[in-house]
Amino acid sequence: MADLLNMGTTALGALQQAITTTGHNISNSSTEGFSRQRVNFGTLPATFMGGSYVGNGMEVQSIERAYDSFLTAEVRSRTAAFSGFNTLYELSSRLDNLLADPAVGMGSAIDSFFGAVQDVANNPGSLPERQVLLGSAEAMADRFNYIDSRLATLGNEVNSRINTAISDINSLAAQIGELNGEISRASAAGGGRTPPNDLLDTRDQLIRELSQRVGLSTVQQSDGSINVMIGTGQPLVVGLVAETLEAVPDNYDSSQLVVGRRSPSGFVDDISRFITGGELGAALEFREKLLDPARNELGLVAMGITDTFNSQHRSGVDLDGQFGGDFFQPLQATVSQHAANAGTGAVTVSLDDVAGLTGDEYGLRFDAGQWTVTNLRTQASTTGAGPFSVDGMTITVGGAPANGDTFIIEPTQQASTLFGLVLTDPKGVAAASPVRSAGQLANTGSADISGLAVNDPAGLPLASPISLTFNPDALGPGVPGYDVSGIAGGPLAYDPATENGGKDFVLGDFEFSIAGRPDAGDVLLIENNGNGTGDNRNMLALADLQGGKTLLGGSASFQDAYGNLVGEVAVQTRRAETGSETENILLQQATSARDSVAGVNLDEEAANLIRYQQAYQAAAQMISVADQLFQTLLNSTGR
Repeated sequence: MADLLNMGTTALGALQQAITTTGHNISNSSTEGFSRQRVNFGTLPATFMGGSYVGNGMEVQSIERAYDSFLTAEVRSRTAAFSGFNTLYELSSRLDNLLADPAVGMGSAIDSFFGAVQDVANNPGSLPERQVLLGSAEAMADRFNYIDSRLATLGNEVNSRINTAISDINSLAAQIGELNGEISRASAAGGGRTPPNDLLDTRDQLIRELSQRVGLSTVQQSDGSINVMIGTGQPLVVGLVAETLEAVPDNYDSSQLVVGRRSPSGFVDDISRFITGGELGAALEFREKLLDPARNELGLVAMGITDTFNSQHRSGVDLDGQFGGDFFQPLQATVSQHAANAGTGAVTVSLDDVAGLTGDEYGLRFDAGQWTVTNLRTQASTTGAGPFSVDGMTITVGGAPANGDTFIIEPTQQASTLFGLVLTDPKGVAAASPVRSAGQLANTGSADISGLAVNDPAGLPLASPISLTFNPDALGPGVPGYDVSGIAGGPLAYDPATENGGKDFVLGDFEFSIAGRPDAGDVLLIENNGNGTGDNRNMLALADLQGGKTLLGGSASFQDAYGNLVGEVAVQTRRAETGSETENILLQQATSARDSVAGVNLDEEAANLIRYQQAYQAAAQMISVADQLFQTLLNSTGR
């Protein structure tokens, strides 16, 4: 009877655990991250009796959770990817809406400004048109400043997101480290046969939440703990120890926060370049690949307008007959040095050719007596003692740098911040050309000069007029042309018989065309323009700048460059949107696949509950039968 009673008792105990586990599954069917648990039964060792092995009942060998490491890792990976793309799309769409909006974008402001330039060209002596031009220039400057301020606001939001993500990561990492300790101790206490399922589920859920903040990988340890790495293998949690990340100012730009990790010696290493995935990786990627390039390219447009417009404006004369000054505030490149530089190196940058600017940033490093300039986008580099002529800039180095000293050169990033109008007097608008052409009244032929332009105003004003005198034998007997006085470069070959339709000339810093049939001795003059009241030639040249290919190596106008910026942001925004949609579908599929293994099916649990209940009742009946048999035996022996 004892064996039968013992088998009933062990069955009751095992089935009671099964019923309890089933109830645990049902009660946690809606708990996020919970994995269905199941009881594994086993037979107790049999007893050899009477030449045979007699069974002794059952026992609970283990209670394990339904778990698939591959599916769990896939959910983590998809969670990090979806969170990253979704955050990137959220930020980039706001940047896209800002730049592409006709009401606030630069396209309409540039069009309005050059429309006002054309109005002055149509009526160069009118002060009201000149005043409207200054107002349009001010409005364009305000638009540059406004967009730049909005970009700076996005930069501040990126900083805030970095701060929040790092705070969450540190909190989650600390909790994972604590759970590692609890799981390790529980596993050791159970001899490795009774895993702490609920603790494991809690840890998995924390790791999944961590993957929303940053991309990660995990390595399972033999003691039940799990190591968590981020980036390219940087440890975040090792056993019970959780690293602490810090949001620290960038070594070159204190207005930007980066991800730092403090070493045992107290040095904080910038690991931002290693971070990928999740909200943190997306915020860093947005700033590096979209926000900073957008500010650089917007600054390139501002720099282009400032440089080309100022240069042409200085080539003209105003209503008082004076040469024009700067129309817009001159802009310069920004140079920042690393906070840890030990030397006293000095770096200056002059902008020589705005068409050569790329909108890229450049790194400058000193090592072993040599400087290396590197384009941070293309990684193209030049090494030497300096100075360096790179992409429209001249980089001059000096001072006493120490090995390892580094600098960052940003030719255009601050241009839209500092873009502004300096001309305030409408009479100072230099609409007229500094020189004019004329034929002497005594001329008897029909020749005339047209299209007179000045390539370099450095030699102006002229000390004396330049005279072009037609001579049938200027270049030898029977070879007609113009004798030149007042400037080097003559004589000029010109044959009225074949070239009277017009011929272009370059003479010193002047370009012009001559057409018509001159008579011998006819004189054409180039002289200073002392009165710019009715002259619009410089204003026409300024108006032509709108469509001129003055940026990106002579391949883009101002609107083209801005359009390229809008297009690039739109493409990246669409990529982020597509990535978010795709990763969301993949995350749902991965979650469904995991839940098909680890999720709680209430119908299945209800069926198990009935099955275990019936088995429990049968085991109880087995004890009742054993009791009856034992009582019968006692009654029989008691007579």
